Amino acid sequence: MIKNVSLAQSVKNYLKNNIKSNKKILISISCGLDSTVLFDLIIKSKFFNNKNIYYLIFDHQKRSEGKYEIKQFIKFYNLVNKNVFIKKLSLNNKLEGFQEKSRSTRYDYLYKFSKKRNIEDIFLGHHLDDLNETFFLRKIQQSSAPGLSKIFLQKYKEIKLHRPLKKFSKRQIKNYANNKRLIWFEDRTNLELDYTRNKIRNFLVSRKLFKQVNSERVNFSKIFHLNCLHHNFFKRIQYKIFVVEIQKFNLLNESLRFFIVQSFYYEYRHLMKKQIRDENIRNFIKILNVHLKNSKEMSVFSGKIGVFNKKICINLT
Repeated sequence: MIKNVSLAQSVKNYLKNNIKSNKKILISISCGLDSTVLFDLIIKSKFFNNKNIYYLIFDHQKRSEGKYEIKQFIKFYNLVNKNVFIKKLSLNNKLEGFQEKSRSTRYDYLYKFSKKRNIEDIFLGHHLDDLNETFFLRKIQQSSAPGLSKIFLQKYKEIKLHRPLKKFSKRQIKNYANNKRLIWFEDRTNLELDYTRNKIRNFLVSRKLFKQVNSERVNFSKIFHLNCLHHNFFKRIQYKIFVVEIQKFNLLNESLRFFIVQSFYYEYRHLMKKQIRDENIRNFIKILNVHLKNSKEMSVFSGKIGVFNKKICINLT
């Protein structure tokens, strides 16, 4: 948690160090506290040309007041005739899996929207509380070490994801919003305990528990560099095709091979429809232990292994 650097200065520093001022960007807005503060900070930084800033507001159509809030937000912040787009989401309102389905649908649309307009950078309002909530959620779901050490994607496909607020707590963000007299809208469904994430959010209200979870998350993040080891054994040559350095890979001990395959699949999880299981990893390693002939192709989790340009490759179909 940052204590000595203001939100405004931190975001200015982030922009200066991570992106060029002549770039086109997209800000994902929910009209809630976090994205409103992010929007305000980016605008007040005067880092970008206003014509290069695009705004995408998602309407989940779960609350009757949502449409009204979006109109009020646009009016209050004088966004009429700006690069503002509203996307209505039509999702099944069943509780089970709704939040995950909503998240994946938003990311898919953010990607398509950005590609269409040659935007390479998306800004999201995630903060420290989101990091800790996601970490805790993955922990109770018995996530692997790669999943616990790298909470948020830095890219979705080839689009960069920016989260300038991720070192600040919800409390700090709300203090900023109140001091600047910002207007935002609270989503009442965030208080409903029907969703697991909302239960976790309620559980972590305790500052003591929040600090404990944050400390454990930080410790896991320190092993992040280990997750990059798979780049030495799986070389990307096309969007979904990777050359396998099979001789080098098979020299590793069993534990390292397991971890490397696990981290490889985790990094490219956005290309797959299902989550990899331990038995899938063991099967993958077993296949790499046999010699693949030119004419032979074998199925593995979310793809196939075969020979491509005289090299053994995995194709994540």
